[in-house]
Amino acid sequence: MKINPLDVKLRPVNQDDWNFILEIRNQEEVRNACYDTSIIDYSTHEAYMHKLDNTPNCHQWIIVYKNEDVGQAKVDDLVFGYMLSDEYRGKGIWQSAYPLVLKEVKKMGYTKLKGTVKFNQKKQLEIALGLGFVKTGIRSKDGKPVGYDMEKNLE
Repeated sequence: MKINPLDVKLRPVNQDDWNFILEIRNQEEVRNACYDTSIIDYSTHEAYMHKLDNTPNCHQWIIVYKNEDVGQAKVDDLVFGYMLSDEYRGKGIWQSAYPLVLKEVKKMGYTKLKGTVKFNQKKQLEIALGLGFVKTGIRSKDGKPVGYDMEKNLE
């Protein structure tokens, strides 16, 4: 499947998107990329989304492909992350959405982005390195190394 970059758009997240975001977050591949790999219930998710809405340095977008919501991108105090629905992964949509996200964060004055990739997420690491992120350290959880801290300079 060849993606036309013009078919990929971003729009700001609104409260009507919260169920969609939770559905993606609870998909197995997405959960496994998170530090908390459990299935999240709606009330926990709702509280988290309210917190993000009230965080000044948090910006979220829905990734839209051919007028269909397919994912979410977020920058929360320089920490960057994204997720795509199962059926849209591996099709090149993220490669078209990423420059749009970058354009938005640069307009907001960001000069760098940070992120984390778990050791077992080989494809995500490959994508991050390909987008110009570099490894800056090791992330631990409960005293055990679990992934790489990553950073990208936007200047």
